[in-house]
Amino acid sequence: MDCNRALELDPKFDKALYRRALALENIGLKASAVKDLDRCLALTQSVAAQALKEKLVNERDAEIIEVECVEKGDEIRSDSDFVEIVIDIPQDVKDDHTMPECTSLATVEDDVTYHFGVPTTHRQFFKDFNELKLLAPEKFASYFLAIPSSNYCSLFGELLECEMISLLFRGLVRLLQTQKCLESQVSNCLFSLSEIPRFKLLVMFFGEDEKRDLNIVCGFMPYSDQVDIKKRFLLEESPED
Repeated sequence: MDCNRALELDPKFDKALYRRALALENIGLKASAVKDLDRCLALTQSVAAQALKEKLVNERDAEIIEVECVEKGDEIRSDSDFVEIVIDIPQDVKDDHTMPECTSLATVEDDVTYHFGVPTTHRQFFKDFNELKLLAPEKFASYFLAIPSSNYCSLFGELLECEMISLLFRGLVRLLQTQKCLESQVSNCLFSLSEIPRFKLLVMFFGEDEKRDLNIVCGFMPYSDQVDIKKRFLLEESPED
């Protein structure tokens, strides 16, 4: 039973709070770890929890991020060929004030088309994600599937977040249900994701929504792929499997 599930059953389970704090520390989510430790210490006077909290607080206070200033020029441009991803936005949402500004915008009849290039740096990936997460989930999934799986580690290997995975799973469900992508594309994407070290930690924090969506995605896969993906993503086999 994972820590999230244990805390759903018993929010005052101090051991689960402490263990989840350790896991959060391991993947760099120190602020979230401190919150769990505060909850743990409110329930029990744990020396280990107090020591870990003091360590994390001191580390957070000492963190300084230095960014070297560079001028925009050839030295920060990618040598990779530009590949364009076209995403159509329905007319009924194009006037929404929450829609992000995009570098390329074209109007085709009643639709607005946003253009995203396949990212070659983690900075570009996160910029695109912050825009795409405001759109329908399948838009981000289409964008994600266009990224060569060999680039996953360099783009987001150390910075992958549960929010991204959750949006990806929801989008993959819609793409598969509307037959807008190939099962082999999705399988390759999921297999490659499972090889990222940070992802192996994130699966510990999958909630019921992520597990449900991933099970739906697996339903479109050949049986052998289903078994492998469920094993890699720590999904329990259902009685019907």
